[in-house]
Amino acid sequence: MPYFKLIKIDATDSTNSLLKQRYLANSCLDGEVLWTSIQRQGRGQRNTVWLSDPGKNLAFSIYKEFNTAEVQNPFLLSCLVSLGVQAALESLMIPQLCVKWPNDILSGEKKICGVLIENMFKGSLLHASIVGIGLNVNQENFKNLPRAASMLQISGTTYDLQDVLATCLDHIRQKLELINLPEEQIIKLYEASLYRIGKPSTFETDGRLLTGIIRGVSLQGLLKVQLEDSQMALYDLKTIQLKN
Repeated sequence: MPYFKLIKIDATDSTNSLLKQRYLANSCLDGEVLWTSIQRQGRGQRNTVWLSDPGKNLAFSIYKEFNTAEVQNPFLLSCLVSLGVQAALESLMIPQLCVKWPNDILSGEKKICGVLIENMFKGSLLHASIVGIGLNVNQENFKNLPRAASMLQISGTTYDLQDVLATCLDHIRQKLELINLPEEQIIKLYEASLYRIGKPSTFETDGRLLTGIIRGVSLQGLLKVQLEDSQMALYDLKTIQLKN
C-alpha cells in the first residue's frame, strides 16, 4: 500500500489530535496514517464525542499534503473522502449506504461512520489536511445511541479490523485521484449519494423546527434547502441540523 504509510497505535485519546501534534512538530509525512482500535476521546462534528468499545472498532487519521494549485476548495476533499468510505463499505456488502451531510456515512437510517477533517492553510490556499475517520465495525450494542450501528450488527459478519482499514484506504485513494475533476462534477457525485435529497425533512435552526426539502449543496458545502414558501436557503453546519 505505497500511497499510505501505516503507523499502528495501541491506544490513544484521538488519532486526529495525535496527528495534529506531529504536524505542529514538523514530523508528519505525506500519506501518513495513524490507526488504532482503542480511541478514548474521539472527536466528531459539532464538538461531539465518538464513543467506541475498546478493540471493536476502527479509528484512523490520514495526513495528506496538497500542491497549492491542486485543491482550492476544501469541501471537495470532504466529498471524495465520504464517497471513498461509502465505496469501501459497499465492497464489504454493507447495504443501503448514503452520505448524511456533510460527511457521516449511514446504512439505512443508522450511522456507522463519522468523518472529521481539519485543514491547514498557507495563506488562503489549502496546504494539508488531517482526515479522521471513526468506523463502527464489530461493536455489538450502542447504549443510549439508537441511531448508531456497526457493520457487524448490519451484516451479521465479524470483520478483521486491518482488512477493513486496507479496504477503506484503497477506496479513499481511488476517490482522491478525482480531485482535479471540475468542481461541479465532484458535487454531482456527492449529491447522488446524499441522504434525504429531494425528500421533505424536518430541520432545527435557531432553536426552532422547520420543514424543507434538501436540494443539494453549494460548491462551498452549504446545504441547499427549499423551504415551505419555495424559497431556497443555504445553511452551514453551525446553523442547521437535520432531525429526520
